[in-house]
Amino acid sequence: MTTYALIAEDAVPVTKADEQQGSPYSIFILMGALFVVFYLLLIRPQQKKEREKQKQREGMLKNLTRNDHVATIGGMHGIVASVTDTEVVLKVDEKNDVRIRFAREAISRVITDEGEEGDKKFSEKPEENK
Repeated sequence: MTTYALIAEDAVPVTKADEQQGSPYSIFILMGALFVVFYLLLIRPQQKKEREKQKQREGMLKNLTRNDHVATIGGMHGIVASVTDTEVVLKVDEKNDVRIRFAREAISRVITDEGEEGDKKFSEKPEENK
């Protein structure tokens, strides 16, 4: 060791506070509290938004009617020609009467009359949506 290291060791007095360490469980308590804060501030609100979005989508799919302008998850745009419990038939070309059959879940959104994406809020009762 050099002379400077020996002098530095003598200059810093060792106290009982330096010898004492915190509880070994304090880090786990701190990590648990941090997880709870993250859950309450980030995870829970995100789950709530997802549930609300899922209910809105289910309402939209439940209330599909004939002559609605829709877009599919693949980007196909068309007019609803008929609707069953599991399928939707879209008319994509009026001149040639081209119709394509899709699963009901393949409809991503209803397009309003102005040609823009419709953000209509649908209630659970179909009679309130008309």
